[in-house]
Amino acid sequence: MTSERPNGHGESRKAKRTRVATPLTEADRGHTSIDIGRSGDWMPADELRDLAQDALEAGHDVTVNVGNIDHLDASALQILLALEAEQRKRKGHLELIDVSANLLHWFEYAGATDHFFPSGVEAR
Repeated sequence: MTSERPNGHGESRKAKRTRVATPLTEADRGHTSIDIGRSGDWMPADELRDLAQDALEAGHDVTVNVGNIDHLDASALQILLALEAEQRKRKGHLELIDVSANLLHWFEYAGATDHFFPSGVEAR
């Protein structure tokens, strides 16, 4: 009889996740881009949290692409709010790009618009 476990010791191994955030071109060093939307789905909150922490630890400015997203769950909103607050405290910059009209309305409903768009925003 053979074990169905990959290592034969009763432990299962999880596949290693690939990070989405990567430093941009040489000219953009010190900047991290995070793409939340992926083929009609959004990034799990734990993955978003890890990427946000990596960007903060690196001291980077952060751009979060929210294209293809019409709403976020509460945990993702909390992570974005914490990232924005920490960036402000560190004199860093957080920018949300490719904001849909539905997502902008969702931010307004959640009371988060002023945190991400202090001078206003136009939806795509």
